[in-house]
Amino acid sequence: MKRALREISEMTTSLEASGIERPQAGATLEAIANSIEKFAVTPERLRQALDASQQTLYERIKGEMDQRFDDLTENVNQRFNDLRQQQHADSTKLFNLMLAIAMGMAGVVGGLVLNKLF
Repeated sequence: MKRALREISEMTTSLEASGIERPQAGATLEAIANSIEKFAVTPERLRQALDASQQTLYERIKGEMDQRFDDLTENVNQRFNDLRQQQHADSTKLFNLMLAIAMGMAGVVGGLVLNKLF
């Protein structure tokens, strides 16, 4: 702090040496100091900006990942339903085939039995 005050005093003296009156030189330096204080990039401001940026990025990534997960879940559910319907159709065909084979075998056995009896 003492160093900053000494530098301001030296700057005021420099401005006075260039022909600017002391009150005007002080006001100029005060305006410059105020601008630096308000608009200077300090480690705290950088940290705040970085934290806000990281939070925004995190929320965006999380939102996108949630959306992708939801889309993937929907896709898996649709595929599961399609497979279940296909399995049901295949089971029905297999049952009908087995029934036809059993009926054919019963017919053959029945025919053989009837041939022996008559």
